[in-house]
Amino acid sequence: MNETENTGDQPLPEQNPAMPAESPSDAPIAAEGTPGPEVDRRELEEAHSRLDAANKRIDAMLRREVERQAGERLVCGADLFDLGKQELSALLNESGCVDDAKVGTALDALLKARPYLSSAPSTIWGVIGPGPGSISSDDEDSYDTPDWNSALSGRRDY
Repeated sequence: MNETENTGDQPLPEQNPAMPAESPSDAPIAAEGTPGPEVDRRELEEAHSRLDAANKRIDAMLRREVERQAGERLVCGADLFDLGKQELSALLNESGCVDDAKVGTALDALLKARPYLSSAPSTIWGVIGPGPGSISSDDEDSYDTPDWNSALSGRRDY
């Protein structure tokens, strides 16, 4: 029996579509200039490095989106990652997109533990401003602001 005959044990690639046809890297090098396994390995490494670079860019874009959402409630949106110790993967949904509910939950937990990180003004002490005897904007022209010369000379015409 020669090599072209089928013994019946192994289906031919033409008969079984699940079996791939012989690839160029499986074929023996026939002539000078035909790519060998080293060229294929180098191309594969280049493809992996391009894929890694693309994944890093996608992660950076997703992180910026989370920081943008966090920046609406925090003074610095990066605090969610830096101080809140959140991982980007924990804030994504199954399809790899930013999950607003998970970001909101993480922000709530961070602001509960560290309320001073909030971008909203604190209402604990109330509004601190000029007292009831302050000068209104209409009286500003009649009020002479003291300067260092008048303060050091002892004049009290301010």
